[in-house]
Amino acid sequence: MEDRESFGNACARVCEEQGWDLLPSGVRVGLPGGRHQVVSLEFFESEGEELVRLFTGIGAAAALSAERLALALQINARLAHGALAVREGDLIMTDTLLLKDSDAAEIQACLGYLAETADYYEKTLFGTDDH
Repeated sequence: MEDRESFGNACARVCEEQGWDLLPSGVRVGLPGGRHQVVSLEFFESEGEELVRLFTGIGAAAALSAERLALALQINARLAHGALAVREGDLIMTDTLLLKDSDAAEIQACLGYLAETADYYEKTLFGTDDH
């Protein structure tokens, strides 16, 4: 629980410094052109370690053809961090951090990268700003 509290404090500092909105279940990251991306946080344990999964929506996976979904898998191989995935019917960007090792710089970098990358694919593939 101590690691989660430290993560929460660091995340709050990052949001304050970046002008992002800290939400009960994530962070609303403002992007150029008035766009935004909400990155959700999901805490869990694996093999005795506390982790946080960060994820943000791109669009409905069912709206994509099989070819576009295959392209998403090809894009995965080129991503610097995180991954494209399907979660509850949506194409998302996701990454996972080990709580005990997370600091403000890593949290800011992860939130920013997920938000910017997911927003690019949302705008390109769907032409929306819903997430």
